[in-house]
Amino acid sequence: MSTGAKMPENKLKITPAKGRPMLQWVGKKPLDYVKGFPAQIVEVFDPTTRLSLRGEAEAISYNELKDNWHNLLFHGDNKDVLATLLELGFRGKIDLIYIDPPFKSGADYVRKVELRGLKNLGRIEEDEASILQQTMYFDIWNNDTYLQFMYERLMLLKELLNETGSIYVHIDHRVNSYIRLMLDEIFGAENFQREIIWRLGWVSGYKSTAKNWIRNHETILFYVKSKESFIFNKDYVPYPPDYERWGGRPKGKGLPIEDVWGVFPQEGVTSLQVVSYSSDLTDFRTQKPRGLLKRIIKASSNEDEIVLDCFIGSGTTAIAAQELNRRWIGCDINKGAIHLTSRELQKIISEQIKKKETNYHTFAIYKVNNYDLQLLRTEAIELAVQHIGIQRTRTDRFFDGTLGKNLVKIIDFNHPLTLLDLQLLKDELKKRPDEDRDITIVCLGKELAADSWIDEWNKKHPVNKIKIIELKTDKKYGSFLIHKPAEAKIKVLRSAQNDKLARIEIKNFISPTIVERLNIDNKLFKVKIPDFRSMIDTVLIDNNYDGKTFHIIYSDVPEKKDDLVKGEYEIEIQKSKIKVAVKIIDMLGEEVINVFEVS
Repeated sequence: MSTGAKMPENKLKITPAKGRPMLQWVGKKPLDYVKGFPAQIVEVFDPTTRLSLRGEAEAISYNELKDNWHNLLFHGDNKDVLATLLELGFRGKIDLIYIDPPFKSGADYVRKVELRGLKNLGRIEEDEASILQQTMYFDIWNNDTYLQFMYERLMLLKELLNETGSIYVHIDHRVNSYIRLMLDEIFGAENFQREIIWRLGWVSGYKSTAKNWIRNHETILFYVKSKESFIFNKDYVPYPPDYERWGGRPKGKGLPIEDVWGVFPQEGVTSLQVVSYSSDLTDFRTQKPRGLLKRIIKASSNEDEIVLDCFIGSGTTAIAAQELNRRWIGCDINKGAIHLTSRELQKIISEQIKKKETNYHTFAIYKVNNYDLQLLRTEAIELAVQHIGIQRTRTDRFFDGTLGKNLVKIIDFNHPLTLLDLQLLKDELKKRPDEDRDITIVCLGKELAADSWIDEWNKKHPVNKIKIIELKTDKKYGSFLIHKPAEAKIKVLRSAQNDKLARIEIKNFISPTIVERLNIDNKLFKVKIPDFRSMIDTVLIDNNYDGKTFHIIYSDVPEKKDDLVKGEYEIEIQKSKIKVAVKIIDMLGEEVINVFEVS
């Protein structure tokens, strides 16, 4: 697609699901058509400068990519991303799909973040959680909403999968039966292959106290597009040292891998076949071991084929595909997940380049449908809960918690409080005739008509009176929303000894968000950070910035969690006047770009 060209306003027809049996829920609506969204390239990692994407404003099509491939990482709602991929010509082009979607667990998924080089900073007790916790996702769903959410995405994934392709869906006991029926409907029950049992590990802690059989597994459902032609590379594990059969030690490749896997061997059970486990885990709570993804990718794809994960999380699928010389596409709605994935991939690819181990050195990050909230919705809501003092309620499907004696409803921060929101509240209260508590509504802003509606409601109702906390205007509770961006003081000069080099020094860096969060979490004292580099996760440099797309020609990604970024760099530049851009990403994923003109 040429620079500046507009994407056509095409409706993309979706093949109807024809499988049986069919699962029903309130509000079930098949996807008949979807429309793609603009996808703008925002960042490129191309350390070999093999591929030039400078000036490209939009995502390029499959036909343009197929002979000159770069891997794709999308920031946006995965429904929008999948529709955009269809519009860009990826229908029937994906060889393998692995997804680890929400489980409808009722929990918040939290990433624990420690500042670099300050392992014990801010801890009051030894066993206390890490100093910073970043809420990445809410997994609190109405059952019908969850089913529709998954239904739409699985239908789109089927459209993208090719005729020899496979899909693996990683779920647990909460939604196993629902998702299996849904997959039967969309892919056809005849295309179900296996239910893989993923053993979580040794049982310890609170799990072992349950007055029941101890739950210790999740499920991976394996379906194919066509049972007649799917790719499967059978694999084996070596025979145990003392293994014998029919009076002697067998010859051959070993024991074929079965459908019960785990990270740890279970004593006395040789059929529990172990997935290789490495120390590649980040602080991402739901991350799966890289060995698990490698097993799936090796079995159901060949080198150079395309692997897709539209719930990329910490990036394990993309990393495993990168290491196995596959092409990959990933996406996530959470910007922190995109940063985390990018950071880990940069380290992997840099090592692969040194060892000449990969055909795919480059990946690009795209933003879909202008999805770029300044303050992540989940993080904003969690901060509101902490700041206001709301007690969260996990069992209530409508209200979010309590504040004193009042029920609390938090309105999605992506829009103001509307009359529709108030009508939904009214409808909910009709279902609860015995509810006599008042209601507190927390919202970012409100429509003008909302005040008169609430005044009229409060006049007519001696109970269930409604009070609003409007965060944009509330002096007591709204202060946390005043976003102070990170700031960096950086010095960039052409080298006096060699005019083809530039010297870059980060003199100082401050992330007001990190400082404020540290002091919220540590109320007994004000935290002091002795080295500003502790707040920096990654430093990226573009030596010829065009003002649109950031090309990473140098990245400082510390090897260990406790290592600091260098802070001083020497990079090659052109002899002519040039713009050098330095991007600093802090430990919570917020970024700041400083641009310097070097004469």
